[in-house]
Amino acid sequence: MVAAVAPRIVIACDDTAQRLLQTLVLSPPPGMRPDVHLQLAQLVKESLGDPAHYRTSVDKKLLAPAAQALGVRVPEFAIVSSLAEAESFAAAQAFNVVLKRGFGSAGNDVALVSGREAMARAYGELTGKVELNLEGATGVKLLLQARIPGRVRHHTVAAMRGKLLAGVTREKIIANPSPTGPATVTRYFRVPEMREAAEKLVGAFGMTGLFAFEFIAHEKTEKCFLLEINRRVTPGTHAAAQVGIDLCAALYAGLHGTPVNTRTDLDPDEEHTLAHFPQEWLRDPNSRYLREQPVDAPWDDPELFEAMLALRHAD
Repeated sequence: MVAAVAPRIVIACDDTAQRLLQTLVLSPPPGMRPDVHLQLAQLVKESLGDPAHYRTSVDKKLLAPAAQALGVRVPEFAIVSSLAEAESFAAAQAFNVVLKRGFGSAGNDVALVSGREAMARAYGELTGKVELNLEGATGVKLLLQARIPGRVRHHTVAAMRGKLLAGVTREKIIANPSPTGPATVTRYFRVPEMREAAEKLVGAFGMTGLFAFEFIAHEKTEKCFLLEINRRVTPGTHAAAQVGIDLCAALYAGLHGTPVNTRTDLDPDEEHTLAHFPQEWLRDPNSRYLREQPVDAPWDDPELFEAMLALRHAD
């Protein structure tokens, strides 16, 4: 297919696809001809950027210390390999912590812990899971972080060879399931601190593509703490165009070496709220956000719209 189509870049639409692309570069599949691997690896490098930082950017256990070393604010954390280590760190945080596996998406493989018994239960569940081990990791280690009270925010971007081309910040207003699930209603506004952190990480990791940085903003101080990087297309990627920032156009310009002809961020006092369809409709068909705010729905694609409507009755 690659030979027939001759793609310039490949864009991952889910976490597993993205990890498979990275693994293709870092660990050649047995039996693959060297010339074929060279061709595919070069395509992936053009699509994702510097391979030296692939795993660091997506494995939460590696990202936290790497981001901290770059001066990006992260929650206080520990990498733990035993329940005793986890309990020791959690006790220092009054057992108000978040336990995570290195990989996971849509709120999976994350546990909010608020007591010693809950810690033991969550630790057993997360260490007992059979994980897709594409990276050849040995042993089970988890990331344990102090829990920051506040709302999740994403800075969704287009980047090319370590340069951030355009981006937009959105805050999760409603999540399904709450509180760690995907956003169904989001608020768009400008957050310079998040943009600065994103630019720093894009440059340090030599990143290319469409992806999103996930932060949590403290409910009192508004300080933003990096949680993870989703190195794939996210719902915010296409929705950014609805607030005047076309990330796909920015990536196209970067790929062809032409000026970016879209806005690269929101104005300082600009703000928008979007309800996402079918997500918010599936959560609550009577949601006031569906009546009061613009709805991100495929109005121009009747077949896709019908398929989304059918999700309510899917098993």
